Amino acid sequence: YILGFRIDPAERLNDVFKELVSLHKVYSATPIFGVDFVVEDKPAPLEDVTVGKTVDDVEIVSGMDDEHVDTFSAYYAESNKNSDREPAYNSDLGLAVEKLREGVTPKMLWSIL
Repeated sequence: YILGFRIDPAERLNDVFKELVSLHKVYSATPIFGVDFVVEDKPAPLEDVTVGKTVDDVEIVSGMDDEHVDTFSAYYAESNKNSDREPAYNSDLGLAVEKLREGVTPKMLWSIL
């Protein structure tokens, strides 16, 4: 099977041959594979970019006193809670909320945050 084409007049044959050879050289030097890519420089060795370990002099402070911790945990530690408490209007918040336990105020709950 031969795929080809015909060139008329025959005098143009040499010009077309030179053009085809030139195009082949250009294509062979920088072929098009259908995907554009960029060749990147080699990355620096790991030893050059490694940063040494440092020890921070940070002290973690909880910031919550025992009263606030007890108030907050009391709502999660109810062992005999079978149902929600009745809602009641709270004038500090301006909306109806579940009745709070004795000795607990909304301010105490919000100060936990």
